[in-house]
Formats: sequence, C-alpha cells, structure tokens
Amino acid sequence: MLGSVHEGDGETSNGSTARFEQDPGRHLLPDAAGSGRPLAFEPGDEDGWHRLARGYRLAGLLLAAHRMGLLRALAGRNDMSVDALSQELLADARLVAVICRALRAAGLLESGDTGWRLSSEGERLATDAAASLELDSMAEDYQRWGELDRHARILLREDGSADTRVYDDSDITHNEQAARRYARRMTNRRAQQVDRLLAHVVPTRPLTALDAWGGDGYVAREMCTRWQQITCTVLEIPTMARVTREACRGYPRIAVISGELLHDDPGVLLAGETVDVVVLSHVLQSLSETRRRELVAQLARVLAPGGCLLSNEYALRWNDRDSLDVLLWAVGRTSANWQGEPLRAAEQDMLLRGGGLAAVDSWWVTDSTRAVLGVKTAAGTEPALRVQPSSRSAQPR
Repeated sequence: MLGSVHEGDGETSNGSTARFEQDPGRHLLPDAAGSGRPLAFEPGDEDGWHRLARGYRLAGLLLAAHRMGLLRALAGRNDMSVDALSQELLADARLVAVICRALRAAGLLESGDTGWRLSSEGERLATDAAASLELDSMAEDYQRWGELDRHARILLREDGSADTRVYDDSDITHNEQAARRYARRMTNRRAQQVDRLLAHVVPTRPLTALDAWGGDGYVAREMCTRWQQITCTVLEIPTMARVTREACRGYPRIAVISGELLHDDPGVLLAGETVDVVVLSHVLQSLSETRRRELVAQLARVLAPGGCLLSNEYALRWNDRDSLDVLLWAVGRTSANWQGEPLRAAEQDMLLRGGGLAAVDSWWVTDSTRAVLGVKTAAGTEPALRVQPSSRSAQPR
C-alpha cells in the first residue's frame, strides 16, 4: 500500500477566484507574514510536498525529543549508547534508536564508536533556554490543535445538538469513502515517481502485469498508456478494489481482483496464472522482515520465465546519507507499534536475490525512494523488461 505523506485534494476557498483564474494549476496558501504573496505548490511538485510534510514531521520529532528529555540527557556528555539512553529516559529502545537516527539526519546528533552525542547545533538547541520555552509552547499548541480537530469532527444531530460519537472514517479497509480519498491522495503523491519509475525500462515482448496492492490502478493505467502490448491486473483489498474499478473504467486491458496481499498467497489469488511483470510499490517498506522475504518469494513464483519484479520502496542509503523523509516516516510508524524496520538499499537488493531473482539494476526514483529490477532468469529467455541506457544519466541525484 502506498504510504501517505500529505493531503493532496484540497479545495479552493471563497475569495481566491481571481488568483485561480490567473493560474488555475496552483495550490495557493497565504504566507505567514500576510504580505499577500502566495506560497504555491504545483500539484505535481514532489519536492514541494516533501518539504511541507517534512516540516510538520520534523516539528513533531523535535517536540518528542524535547518532552522525552533526550537532548538534555546528551547535553555536555560524551557518547551514550541507545540502551543507556533508553534506561535513563525510561523509553522504548527501538523508538529511541529511530529518533536518534532521524535527529542525526536533521543535523542535531552525531554517531560515534560507542553511541550518540550532540552536534554543535544540537548542543546549542539543548542548552538554549529560549528554544526550550518555544518547544514547551509547541507542546501546548499541539494539544490545542488536537482538541480543535476533535471538536471539528463531532457529528451534529438534526436538532443541532452534539452527537457524542466522533466522526471517524479513516479506515480504508471498511470505509469506501476513506478509500476513495486515500486513492486520490496517492495518485497525486506518486505521479512523478511513476513517471521516473517506468521511464527507466521498456518491454521486450507483449506483457501481462500484476500491480500488487496497486491503489486506484494509477501504475497500471500508466503502463497501458505507455505500452500498447500489455494487459494488467490490479490486486487490492475489497473496498479499494471498488474504487480501482471505477478509476480504470475505460481501460479494457486492466482487470481488478480483490484479495489481501498481507495474508493471501498471490499465486492463489491469480488462480495459478503467471505474469511477465509484477510491480510492488511502497509495500515491502511496511512489512516485517519475515513477511518481506515471504512475499517476494511468493511473487517470484508467479513470474513466467524471464519475468521481472519491479520493486519501488522508501529506502535508506548504505553510506549513512539517510533520508530525513524516510526516517521521519519510520519514527511515526515505530511510535504506532510498527514491528518492521526501515528498508535499507542493500536489503532491498537481497530480498529479490533471496526470492531467486537476479537484481539486474537499481536507481533512485527520488532522494528517498529506490527502485530495483529483479529478473527470473531462464536459459535462452530474454527478460520481459529492458533497462533504458539513456535513463542512467537522468537519475535523481
């Protein structure tokens, strides 16, 4: 399932008609200083949405570190291990470890041979009384905004009195409207990624493809638009599958089937049929290490000889140039008792190899999202997808 980072389907408000008539393709927000100059994000501006979401998540990370006392615990001290920090802070060691890595990516911590220490910027933040006061104020603001959100979601009866039930429609597994909104967000969020993902490869033969946990079928629609000799199957949970069928109406080469990828064997869901290409986008990153290996092995079995698995996931780099965006996402998941671990680039390659596939190429789709092409090799059979030679020089840096 594609991981959500932002809400991308905002509506225009009254009074902004003139601006939108001048530039209808922009999302406009007034700047904080009230100068009248808009803060604009193009709908396809991947980096703009990343900056917006990262700023919110980074604020939450700093607030959590402040309230835990993590920065104060490290102030003026040498390296401290995660275990020592966890014992002193009475905190969960897994969460402390992910938070420390995220603070390093933000420039506030450094890692040594025996643990963590503050960087010069982190030392200044930890010992600045004014900064502590601002973070204390932020904690109060978060509580106020949480109350505002709760009150805004209270249902009203017909007589205008408050219903004690809180309106909660965020579960896409049971609420079709929630699934519909989720699909729209993901399509907007991933459009640029899908372009960079598919531009890197070309088919070598007529293809059958499986888009596993494919949302509203955006990847399948793009493949059908780019490649004329391809038929696609999108696999999704029942509520999302209904949304997918609507979105793919008018695409006769796309079929949609319902199934639970987390628990069901893809081979059973496909009734024993094989495919030439499996697209697995932002799925492995959310699974436990064991389930990752199982799923890749199951998907490798549904590939025809020469078939390709195209894996596209949030990933951390091997050389400690960790993406702040991925780490902030991992902090949020870990705080929700997620049992997985952030996917590392080397692990992404090894998952495909462990499933019996040859990992033939990899490329960074964005600074935080990495693609790997794995092939089910067979003597005398050409891989179903070929890497575009010219695409190597166009990869994101």
